Amino acid sequence: MRETLKQSKAQRIIFGEFYRDLKFSDLDFGIFVSVIFLSLLGIVMVASVTIPLTDGSLSMAFNHIFKLVLAVFVGLIVFRFSLEIWKSIDIGLILFSFFLLTLVFIPFIGYEANGASRWIRLFGFSFQPSELMKFSLIVYISSYCYRRMTEFKEKWIGFWKPVLVVVLAIALVLLEPDLGSSAVIFLISLTIMFIAGAPLKQMSIILFMGSMVFVSMIILVPWRMQRILSFVDPWSAYGESGYQLSQALIAFSRGDLFGVGLGESLQKYHYLPDAQTDFIFAIIAEELGLIFCIFLILIYGYLIFKSFSLGRNSRIHNKFFESYISYGIGICIAFHVFINIGVSSGMLPTKGLTLPFISFGGTNLMLMFALIALLFRINLELNENSKIEGKVMSG
Repeated sequence: MRETLKQSKAQRIIFGEFYRDLKFSDLDFGIFVSVIFLSLLGIVMVASVTIPLTDGSLSMAFNHIFKLVLAVFVGLIVFRFSLEIWKSIDIGLILFSFFLLTLVFIPFIGYEANGASRWIRLFGFSFQPSELMKFSLIVYISSYCYRRMTEFKEKWIGFWKPVLVVVLAIALVLLEPDLGSSAVIFLISLTIMFIAGAPLKQMSIILFMGSMVFVSMIILVPWRMQRILSFVDPWSAYGESGYQLSQALIAFSRGDLFGVGLGESLQKYHYLPDAQTDFIFAIIAEELGLIFCIFLILIYGYLIFKSFSLGRNSRIHNKFFESYISYGIGICIAFHVFINIGVSSGMLPTKGLTLPFISFGGTNLMLMFALIALLFRINLELNENSKIEGKVMSG
């Protein structure tokens, strides 16, 4: 068994337990390289897209690099905490997330942009609490399903307790309003509970009720319904609600197989709104082409596969908490990628979700690096337990 560093209780809480011979090889090399590649691509593409927006300045690119460094720092903090600690602070984490979500509705703390109050601003920094809620729910639901496995599977009250937490979270996010993040939270939570063995009857009820709520939110809000109609035929509403999607499709058509060349996009010159955030994939398609886009999707697919693989390995070793978290992380990344690419390419109605590790923006970067840090931690502890079990069996 590896010898741990001598630490006080406070040091273990702050830094986590780690080992004298902790090496780079303890990390999953494939995940590490994939995240590095996506992050570097993000820096390049944000610089390419934002130069026209800042009259030739790289200020937004440097701002993105600063946020990327901050996200890496957040990831390092998450990695330092052992999984036992994450398991023990799940309730405190979810309560803190709810507290931050309520702050977006308080004047002078929460602020509005594009008709939505999704951010809080403190000390000159803006933060989107719904992103932290995604992280917190993954930890909370995984912990709950592990700690109360029998109650969750066999008793109605055991099933409905986490459901009520999810419903409250979705209600607050919908009030911002943010239908996209609400849908992601709903799908992540539902998937983890399904993998944890939730009864199909209860799952069917939740799926039906949730679907009805989201359909109603679309039908009853005129501008959302208009987005659906313009999604079906964006050219008929080219000068109005279909403008953004039309410009994105133009970017795809210009890119063809191999792209027009890095930095040579025309759509980023104030034609395509939100090109650095929600529609950066369209600019990637325009500048680097369809072949590169397929390669990029494969990189994301590999990340998702590694998350699921880690979840399966954890389950084999009876590490159910780790398994649920791994599956939840894979689902979270998958939905973000699917929705962003689907919206950019015209396969889904327009909805504001960023492309993981690439789009300009700080809070989602922090979320993604925190999730990847959890994967690294799960992989580290799983390997450590396997080595210990091997020594015990050989002894």
